[in-house]
Order: sequence, then C-alpha cells, then structure tokens
Amino acid sequence: MDEEFFQQDIFGNTVKVALENPLEEDAIGPKARGDFNVFTLTDAIGARDKREAWVLYQKALASGMVAEEIFYKLFWQTKTMLLAKRTRNAEEAEMKSFPYSKAKSFLKNFKEGEIEKLSEELVKGYHQVRRGEGEMETLIEKFLLKL
Repeated sequence: MDEEFFQQDIFGNTVKVALENPLEEDAIGPKARGDFNVFTLTDAIGARDKREAWVLYQKALASGMVAEEIFYKLFWQTKTMLLAKRTRNAEEAEMKSFPYSKAKSFLKNFKEGEIEKLSEELVKGYHQVRRGEGEMETLIEKFLLKL
C-alpha cells in the first residue's frame, strides 16, 4: 500500500509525494541520510580542504542527499563567511555566536576577495543550472575542486 503526503518544492508549489513502501525508512527524509552530518562538509569548505570536501560530497550523495540540498548548505557556508568578514560580532550579523565564530575562524584560510569570488561562482552557476546550461552535481564538484 502506498502512503501519500504533501510537501512544498523550492518554488512554493505543493506537490504530492507517495512512498512505495511506507514501512521502510523515509527515502526523502532525515532517516535516509543515516549518520551523515552535512556540517562536516561545510567545515571542510571553510578549512579549504578540497580533498576532504570532495570525499564528503560523495558521502552526502551516497547517503541520499540531493545535489540541490547540498548546494544550499555550501551557499550557506559561503554566505556566513562573507557576513562574518563584513561584521564585527555575532549580534551585528544577527547570527548565533557559534556559527559566527566558526565562520570568522575560517576567514584566515582565504585571501582577500576569494570568498566573494566563490560566492559569485555559486550564484552564477546556480542560474546556469536553472537555465539548463549544466547540472547541479557538476557545479558542486567544480566549486569544491576550485577551493
């Protein structure tokens, strides 16, 4: 028996999702991701460890995460580092102190202008993918290998 539920896609449209076997783990929810913690990937990006980031990206895909979901985490990390660079403290950035201090500590791994360039590449790449000029998986791999 199929189990159905509704969720919103990235455009805000409500879509119906049916699970073929509801007794198994939810194929699109957190259970399917096992023990993978996506923040290890964002930390590898902040540490500028391209090898570790690529390996963790492959593990994220293998755990059932979709490339677009991973993209949003990468963009979040880049945006957080940019925000930490341009503000003096977590309150000014309107962030919690832990992610702010972590982002601030990652800044030493990047030269002047590099974080802005990474952010620009992510935004441009996202729009190219949306126009059908590439794939999200390839965009993320190229991003990680340019670290």
